[in-house]
Amino acid sequence: MGRSLAFLRRQDAAGHALPPPKDGVGKGGGDPSPEEGSLRTPVLSLWLRRGAKPRLSFKGLIGPKGDTGETGVTGVEGPRGFPGTPGRKGEPGEAAYSYRSAFSVGLEARVTVPNVPIRFTKIFYNQQNHYDGSTGKFHCNIPGVYFFSYHITVYMKDVKVSLFKKDKAVLFTYDQYQEKNVDQASGSVLLHLEVGDQVWLQVFADGEQNNGLYADNVNDSTFMGFLLYHDTN
Repeated sequence: MGRSLAFLRRQDAAGHALPPPKDGVGKGGGDPSPEEGSLRTPVLSLWLRRGAKPRLSFKGLIGPKGDTGETGVTGVEGPRGFPGTPGRKGEPGEAAYSYRSAFSVGLEARVTVPNVPIRFTKIFYNQQNHYDGSTGKFHCNIPGVYFFSYHITVYMKDVKVSLFKKDKAVLFTYDQYQEKNVDQASGSVLLHLEVGDQVWLQVFADGEQNNGLYADNVNDSTFMGFLLYHDTN
């Protein structure tokens, strides 16, 4: 703009170029080249003859924001980035509670009394104390599904053993004794128990008949049970 105003000041009313000022403003101070002056002189002369005065223009106010344009086409997927920094190790969680209930017991002497719970007093495992050796009964403390099994030695007489749950026989095992032999009999079952239920074995006999259940220091009769899985509701 300074260059244009300096050029206007060096024109007369007829549009003829005036000599440069003596202070040397025209030298290197924005003086137009001969070609530039020869092209602009007629236009500026006409402009001045009409009484126009040179003036500066200012930038107008910013207009309102236009509407958002349509979404462009999705570009090509970029290259895979580098893996991020590993996060901080989390705090240890609480350990899951483990439900445990199991026992394994054996007979120490020959059973002589039928129709009552057999007292297995040789304890192989009874860490939770859910089996009561004084009564011969297993007491359910955790509701769920249990596995029970027994393996008995038969000697001198036939034997019939029943597994009871809440005063009701649910399983029977019968073995007919063979003279001069020591026999074995066994049984197993899955039962669902509620808290407070009791399970035990007893000889099912009429007097001394079917009472050949036997045990000594080399022949065992055993009874066991354990929780398979507990109820979740």
